[in-house]
Order: sequence, then C-alpha cells, then structure tokens
Amino acid sequence: MAENYLLGVILAILGGVVNSFGVVLQKKVVNEIPKKAREERFMRTLIRNPIWVLGLICIIVFSAIFFLLAQAIIGGALVPGLAAIGLVILVIGSIKIIGEDLKKLEFLGIGIIIIGILLIGLSDLSIAGDINYFLDTSFNVRIIIFTSILFILWMGCRIAGKKDYRGKTIFLAFSAGLPFAIGNIWMQPFIISMSNVFGGKGGSLDFIIFIISTILMAPTSFAGIVFVQEAFKYGDASKIVPIQQIPIQIAPIFLYFGVFLKAPPTILSPYYIIFGVLLIIISGFLLGKRQAAIEIIE
Repeated sequence: MAENYLLGVILAILGGVVNSFGVVLQKKVVNEIPKKAREERFMRTLIRNPIWVLGLICIIVFSAIFFLLAQAIIGGALVPGLAAIGLVILVIGSIKIIGEDLKKLEFLGIGIIIIGILLIGLSDLSIAGDINYFLDTSFNVRIIIFTSILFILWMGCRIAGKKDYRGKTIFLAFSAGLPFAIGNIWMQPFIISMSNVFGGKGGSLDFIIFIISTILMAPTSFAGIVFVQEAFKYGDASKIVPIQQIPIQIAPIFLYFGVFLKAPPTILSPYYIIFGVLLIIISGFLLGKRQAAIEIIE
C-alpha cells in the first residue's frame, strides 16, 4: 500500500513537471507573436507553430497520462497539490527560456504558493475510488451543486476578463483554472467507470457515469488550455499560472470535505490544509497585484 501511494505521488509530480514545461513552450510562442497580431487569428497562428504544438502534446498527452495514473492510485484530492510542484519548472523556464523579468515580489509569491501546495500535499487527503458513491442521492446532489458553483464562477470570471480595465488578466487567469478544477472533480469517476465499462465489469451506472464524466472532462480541458493562451496575451506565465492554480488547489479540499463528507485523515491534516490554503490565497494576491501593475505600464 505504501509503495502504491509513493508511486502515485511520483506520477503526480511528474505530471506537474511535464505540464509546466509545456506551458513554458506555449508562452514562448505567444511572446513571439507581435502584440498587434494577437487579436486576429490567434489560435490559428498558435496551432501552426510546432513548438506550441509540442507544448500542447506535453500538456494533453504526457502529463495527462501521469495524472490519470496518479488519480487511479491516490484519488483526486492530492494530485493537484502535488502536481503544482511543477511551478519550480515554470519559474526556471520563465527566466531562462521566455526571458521574463521576475522581481522579489514574484519570487516571494511563487515561493509562498509552493509551500502552501506542499502543506496541502502533507494533509494526506486521499479519496478511494468507488463508483458506488453515485448510488447515494444526496452525494449526487452535492457533486452537482459543487460543479455548478464552479461553472458559475468560471462564467463570471470570463465575463469580467472580457472587459477592458485594469486587472482583467487576473480574472482571465483565474477563469483558466476553473475548468481544470471541474475536470479534476470528474477525472476519478471517469477512470473508474472507463475501467469497468471497457473491462467488461460495468453495469448501467458505470456507463452513465462514464458518459457524464467524459462530457464534463473533455470540453473543460480544452477550454482551460484555450483560455490560458488568451491570458498569456496580456501577462507573464510566471504570474498567470500561479493565479490559475488557486481554484485548482482549493477545489479538491471542498470536494473532500463538502462532497465526499470525509473526516481528516490525521490530527495535523486540518492545520496543513488551513495554512496551505491561506498561503495560496496570499500568493494569489501578491502575484495578482503585480500583474495589475504590469497592465497599467503596458
């Protein structure tokens, strides 16, 4: 059991590293597009660039495989926190490859969010995979309500990010994280139901959950990738991605306690979670403040 847990942790970290490397490659391409040309045929220009496509493959293929395997082993509560260790790669890549200028405030914000993520990782919030949760009507109501709340927040941030004013990139970055947060909720049900359906052990419930989770996961993953590219038009990856991580990191905590109604696995778990979330929020404010200042200069 301990060996499986360690394997799940390693896979989640690898997924985060590969994902961040893909993000750096994509942001590099966005930076090479003249600012005046970023508003016309933006995605078409990106798709035609092999470096951007390589970054996309890193994100939707290689990192996705690592995340799926990690979710199958340790569940959806820990994977986002462990994966965000890839922010270290993001910082290094932002300086060495993209050439972004990081000030002390940015280093402090990124350092704080990494510590916060590690604290959440130490909380041992692990959800065992079991499709039978969906036999409980109250559970279905809770997961529908939680998914709906995230969707409403997503749409609200998208609308706010479309306005032309100071700080719009903060809303764009936050809205780019919300679809991934929704996808993370449904990733484990997708894995379990897919395994049962294609393994010949699935019943009608497995088939229904497989369809629902597929419908929710595929569009949200695509939307998250597209929306973060849009945020890259206006800000640095080293500031946008940590802000994007805020809903991705906090949503699993509500999923664990509010949807699955699980108790803390250890005495220290609540303290790890509280301080971890506080640090992530503080980091978001630090990086968001800096990003808003950059938008004024530009």
